[in-house]
Amino acid sequence: MKILHISSARVTYPGGTERVLWEIATRQAKIHSVTILQTNLYEEGKKIIEEEERENIRIITCQNSHFLGGFGYSPEFKKKLKEIWKEFDIIHIHGHGRFTSIYALGFLNGKKPIIYSAQGFFHDKKHYYFKKIYDIIFTPRLRKANFCTALTKLEKIKLESMKVSPKKIKIIPGGINFKKIQIKKSKTELRKKILDKNEINKKIILYVGRIHQSKGIHKVIEAIKNIDNILFLIVGKDAGYLNNLQEIVKNFKLEEKVKFIGAVDDNRLLELYNLADIFALYSDWEGFGLVIIEAMAAGVPAIVSNNGSLPTLVKNNFNGIVAKNLEELRSGIIKLMDDKKRKILEKNSREFARKFDWDNIVKQHLNIYKIAIKENE
Repeated sequence: MKILHISSARVTYPGGTERVLWEIATRQAKIHSVTILQTNLYEEGKKIIEEEERENIRIITCQNSHFLGGFGYSPEFKKKLKEIWKEFDIIHIHGHGRFTSIYALGFLNGKKPIIYSAQGFFHDKKHYYFKKIYDIIFTPRLRKANFCTALTKLEKIKLESMKVSPKKIKIIPGGINFKKIQIKKSKTELRKKILDKNEINKKIILYVGRIHQSKGIHKVIEAIKNIDNILFLIVGKDAGYLNNLQEIVKNFKLEEKVKFIGAVDDNRLLELYNLADIFALYSDWEGFGLVIIEAMAAGVPAIVSNNGSLPTLVKNNFNGIVAKNLEELRSGIIKLMDDKKRKILEKNSREFARKFDWDNIVKQHLNIYKIAIKENE
């Protein structure tokens, strides 16, 4: 099978959509011929390699010419897609609210079987009228796709509201490498390796993701200000909010309770998951929340907000806690600090995460590819 994946940002960009695409593509490439056609949206200032091969995947990168509030625009992408589309059996388009998606859906209509994966829809009112216009233009094109995948039931409902036939919608969540997350070193060994001596015996809360206001990191910081024997590790790349958080920590005098780790490589990330006691993601919205599943695979129960897909992943008092307000967030953290109460949740977290292994997720994608190709014969 010859597969083309389309993305607006490079697969090396630290976003959820790009991460999911790469995990799918690398596994597909073990058996099939896989190409990724992408632009360098969000990274316009960086030098690009127009064509390369990584892990048996052909990667073609086109220059994004205009940012347009994150929508992007690339004449090079249009030209390249017109050149290569005939080479493929199936085309999988990723990302909502992007030029590459809306153009590809329009251009490829009737030419090739198409799979569309939004990987999250619009969830706030910023640029409201632009988003409204986008959906008006986008929706008729979306209905022409052979299948649309939804990360959760919430995305399925959104697709149905756009008049996509329920028969064309398949719920396929993001995935994890379950076995890889299970590392051999004990929590004590990892803490001695990574933490300072005065931090080893503290209860560790972990956040992993972009440092952005929408992620609710500031609320977790506020929740722990009067909790003793706790350390909040914040892991991820700054997305414009790091200085604000550092100022909050300074004002609350929480320098000994909050530690900014920055971006880390995969090996260090696995170590951090495995040394943590609690995972916190108090976002305004999450289309899925893959980092929660990764933390659970390491046996770390999560405390989350009651927004987006988060309550569909975290079952209250089963594999974590759903907190509806700041007081519930604070009391939930205190509850999860209790070793006896947390033990059952740790076991449930691992078992819940097991079904999200990437090998299972990729099989689901390949199954709908085969059906779509057969429908177009």
